[in-house]
Amino acid sequence: MSLAQRLLQARKDAGLTLDQLAEASGLSKTYLWELENDEEGVKKPSADTLMKLVTPLRTTIADLLGLETVQVNDQKIEVSHSLKEFCEWMKKTDRELSEDEVRDLAMMRFRGGQPKTVDDWDDLYRTLKRTTKR
Repeated sequence: MSLAQRLLQARKDAGLTLDQLAEASGLSKTYLWELENDEEGVKKPSADTLMKLVTPLRTTIADLLGLETVQVNDQKIEVSHSLKEFCEWMKKTDRELSEDEVRDLAMMRFRGGQPKTVDDWDDLYRTLKRTTKR
């Protein structure tokens, strides 16, 4: 699904008209219509724009962007691209991560950020394994 399709579906699921979403988000009805009808993916809304939409739509940025997530205690947690690459690399080396391990890694934040490379995820994973003895 495209962002346009996910946005339209989220608006319908929330039971909102374009006018209602425009009022709730502070974005123009015209701009919202353009986003919902952008099947070519030309429009690239900013993070600020997406943040204005998620509350009235009762969704997440990850859901709007179609990013992979895992469920934790009824809370969705985004699996970053670099973590997904690390999981695939681990699987290729016959060390597939459990769902719990992926969830734990996805929840990790250091100064608000996460590792950006497979090597950095590997370092973090090895450190956690060593310190938790799991």
